[in-house]
Amino acid sequence: MGTRIESVATVRARRGPLSRGALGLADAAARECLARAHRQPTDLDLLVNAGLYKEKSVVEPAFAAIIQEDIGANRGHPPILGHGTFSFDVENGGCGALTAAYLIDGFARSGSMRLGMVVASDSDPAPRTSQGYRFPPVGGAMLLQATDGDEGFDGFELRTFPELGGRFESGLQWEPGRGLAHRGHNALVVTEALEYGRRCVECATSSVHAFLDRARLSLRDVDLLVATPLPAKFPDALGGELGIDRDRVAHAAEELGGAHTAGTMATLEGAIESGQLARSRNVLFVAAGAGITIGVALYRRGS
Repeated sequence: MGTRIESVATVRARRGPLSRGALGLADAAARECLARAHRQPTDLDLLVNAGLYKEKSVVEPAFAAIIQEDIGANRGHPPILGHGTFSFDVENGGCGALTAAYLIDGFARSGSMRLGMVVASDSDPAPRTSQGYRFPPVGGAMLLQATDGDEGFDGFELRTFPELGGRFESGLQWEPGRGLAHRGHNALVVTEALEYGRRCVECATSSVHAFLDRARLSLRDVDLLVATPLPAKFPDALGGELGIDRDRVAHAAEELGGAHTAGTMATLEGAIESGQLARSRNVLFVAAGAGITIGVALYRRGS
C-alpha cells in the first residue's frame, strides 16, 4: 500500500490591491486541486501545509488548520458522522512539499487515511521592508490517494548536509526606527551565497546515486526527473550532472520558475501539461532547500 497522485494544481497571485496573500493562494490551490479530481473538501482525511512565508510572518495557529476551515474540510469537533480531517504544518523549506508527501504516504501505509493533500504557498510578508525576498507569490496543492495498485510513491529519502549550512538563510531581523516619529520593526531578510546552487547540485547528485543504488535502479531506468525550480536552473543543472537528457527533465511554467515551497507542484504540473508524465514509467522527484537539505523520491506509474 502507498499513495498515488490524483491531481495537482498551482495558482499565481493577481497583480494589484486585490492580490492574494499566502493564505488566499493556499485556499485557491487546494480548491482547484480538489475540483480537478472531482472531489469534495469533506473527502479529505489529512491536510499538510508546507508553506513558509506567510502574511505578517504569522506562526500560530497552524496554517493547515486555517486552510482546512476555509475550504470546508470537515469543520468542527467532534467530526460530523465520524469523519474528520487531521491537519498540521511542516516547515522544511524547498523540501517541504516532498516531506509532506512522505508523511502522508506513511499515514496511508499504516491504513489510517485514504485521501491526503499537500498544500504550500508563499507571499512576501512585508513587501516594503523585506530584504532579499524574490520568490513569486505562488500556491500549490497535490492530492494523494491511498492505493493497493502498482502506481504510486515507492521510497523517499531526506538528507541534510550540515557542513554546508548557511548558504541559504532567512529570518527576522530587528530594524531600529529613525527619529521619534518612526518605530522599529522586524524585517524579513533572505540571503543566498553565490555557490548555493552549485552546492545543491553536488549534494543532490550524491543523494540520487545513493538512493538509486539502494533501490537497485540505474539512471537509465529514470524516465523523468521532476526537480524543484529553485535554486535557479536546478533541474537542468542536476539533469546534466546525472546524464539525463533534457527531454527527460520536467520544467515549471516560466512564470512559476521561481516558486519556493510550491516548486514541486509547479514542476509536476509542467510535466503533466507537456505530456512528459504520461509518457513516463519511473519518475524521480528531487527537491533542494536550506541546510543544505535534499529530498529524493521515486514514483512509479501504472503500466
